[in-house]
Parts: sequence; structure tokens; C-alpha cells
Amino acid sequence: MAIRKGKRKSNIVYKIITIRVTEQLLGRIQTVAGQSGLSANHLINGLIDAGLHVATTKKDTMKLPKFLKMLRVMTETDAVKETIKI
Repeated sequence: MAIRKGKRKSNIVYKIITIRVTEQLLGRIQTVAGQSGLSANHLINGLIDAGLHVATTKKDTMKLPKFLKMLRVMTETDAVKETIKI
């Protein structure tokens, strides 16, 4: 993973990283991003944040993160459900 100097907006400092994904995974990301109206960048950031929330929350107290609830509503089509395996 490469880390580059990021852009600065207000008080938030963004860092740019590079990851490798399969063509199939990239296609799934682009499909969900297109169906939801989100940019791929916003979708990936939300998924990472939600995934970290799930990974660090005790199972007995875990609720679905807001981003995932919103994404589920935004992608309520059969094609997207099959792609992201809801």
C-alpha cells in the first residue's frame, strides 16, 4: 500500500493510499457506487469506516452502522442486492 501526501480541506487532512483489487471487485464497487449515486471514493471510505466499526464493536452490542443502513436503502434493486449479496 502506497501512502502519498494528501490534500487539506478545513481541519481535515486527507491522505491518499493505493490498494490493489481484482477486476471483479472493482466492478462490484463501481456497480454499487453507480446504483447508489455515490462516488467510488465516498463508497469505499464509508465501507472501510463501517467495517472498522463492525470489527471493533462487541457482537452483543453491535448495530448496523448508519452508512450501511443508508447504502442498503440507496441500492434497493434486485441487481445490486445480488451484486453485494445482501
